[in-house]
Amino acid sequence: MRKYTALSAVLVALTLGGASATGALAAGQDDSKEYASLETAKVSLSDAIAAAEKAFGGKAVNAALDPEQNQPTYEVELMTANGSQTIAVNGLTGEAATTADTHDKGEHADGEDSE
Repeated sequence: MRKYTALSAVLVALTLGGASATGALAAGQDDSKEYASLETAKVSLSDAIAAAEKAFGGKAVNAALDPEQNQPTYEVELMTANGSQTIAVNGLTGEAATTADTHDKGEHADGEDSE
């Protein structure tokens, strides 16, 4: 009986290990798309941050390459006196533009966070 219990535990561990290896492989494929996008970018992350701050004011608190875009695009989150806003910076031209969901005014009058 103990042999079967031990064998079952080993089989479960191997199955779970294989599932996490498959997940890691899929994550690696996502990373390869992001790396390919980064290789074609003519604008560095620090230049994208500077472009967003110059165009819209405020201070960058978060920035990353957006892998969901067809061309290299950085998303830069800026904090201003009016709240936060997300700016998209074209990785080829350096042009900065607001995104659709761009403003977060912070807390509502009732003290609840607006997100």
